[in-house]
Amino acid sequence: VCLLVLGMHRSGTSALTRVLSLSGAALPMNLIGPGEGNERGHWEPQRLVNFCEEILAELGSSWHDWRPLELEKLSKSRIEQIQERFRTIVEEEFAGHDLFVVKDPRLCRLSQLFVAALEKGDIEVCPVLLVRNPLEVSASLRQRSRLWSPHYSQAHSSLLWLSYVLAAEAET
Repeated sequence: VCLLVLGMHRSGTSALTRVLSLSGAALPMNLIGPGEGNERGHWEPQRLVNFCEEILAELGSSWHDWRPLELEKLSKSRIEQIQERFRTIVEEEFAGHDLFVVKDPRLCRLSQLFVAALEKGDIEVCPVLLVRNPLEVSASLRQRSRLWSPHYSQAHSSLLWLSYVLAAEAET
């Protein structure tokens, strides 16, 4: 069983993921380490984050792009390749665990592909959607100036929050 934590960056997904792991759900073997704004850890599998970034770039997008993804641009064979790689990453990161937690905010926008991939591998996916006030998310993003351009307005961060939340809800 995969507990899939979905929510916009800066929404508390790291804290929830850690709580779920302390409650018995396995974390991935290769975690992203602590960083600015997440001094206790992000609790995300590095390989999965890198792969999500690759897919977003392939679609002409990024984690801070609020525009809808055009998944229909992907061929059927490319979708199958992506799903196979998702399964491989999950199987390798969580080998031997019957209950595990996966968190990467980018998966909000890619959950359709991710959930289908795991279900094809006989893994039950239980989405856990986390929502934080978009004004608080915007303020938190601005505090992480290294990752958040000063050219982005509150409207940009609000649209970004909305795109993540709606995508996660629609695809689960």
